[in-house]
Amino acid sequence: MVVVGIGVAAATGPTSSAPLLATAPTADPDPAASGDDGSAQPLPTGSAQPSPAPAEFVPIEERPVAVFLGDSITRGATLDTTWGDVTEWSWFYRLLDDTDGVVQYGGMVAENGMTTSWMAGQAYNALSLSPDILIVHGGTNDVSGEVDPAYVIGNLQQIKDAADSVGVPMAVCTIPPRDDPAADARALAVNAAIRSWAAAEGVVLLDTGETLRDPLGGWQSGYTNDGLHPTPEAAVLMARAAAEALRRIPQGV
Repeated sequence: MVVVGIGVAAATGPTSSAPLLATAPTADPDPAASGDDGSAQPLPTGSAQPSPAPAEFVPIEERPVAVFLGDSITRGATLDTTWGDVTEWSWFYRLLDDTDGVVQYGGMVAENGMTTSWMAGQAYNALSLSPDILIVHGGTNDVSGEVDPAYVIGNLQQIKDAADSVGVPMAVCTIPPRDDPAADARALAVNAAIRSWAAAEGVVLLDTGETLRDPLGGWQSGYTNDGLHPTPEAAVLMARAAAEALRRIPQGV
């Protein structure tokens, strides 16, 4: 499954060793952090999530075609800044799984370092890929600066207006925590605004950020290598949270 530039690739089942959506990530017996090769940090034993009940299988042909709009967390270019495969570093990778995925892959429009204002400008490019649903993950780079949550919501509203104009439903994700306390406070404020806006506008909320958060603030230990991007194990949790919401959408969106 290869994506070249901003384009479309046919989806096949993930082939990585990352756990499936119905399987909780488990701790590596070696608690050492990752080395310079960029391998994922092992999860501490206490971070493993309870295994959910097996999800109902959705035949691939019955899954809606999703196009993903976002930044590096969508693109999955954490280790390699060049464009490559849709890999386990993409937050949505496991949503495409042949067995317990919930969507078909229709393509992505995503670039490293981009804010929601860039995504708003790319909305029609994403919609030109003819999705059944547009899934947006944005705001992480906005909170790197002094960004008012209203500014993020304004950009998301532009994306929704574009989707509404062509009759495509939209889903929006909450964003991951940040290690920096000031940036994390902004992330919390943006997520609160996203939840309120999604409820008011009838946008499907994918609460992918909350599952990564330490109750004391910031990331749960072992879920990021750089304080910004999720590890593949964390991406499984994000996909699981998204799948739970997407499964509640009636077929034929």
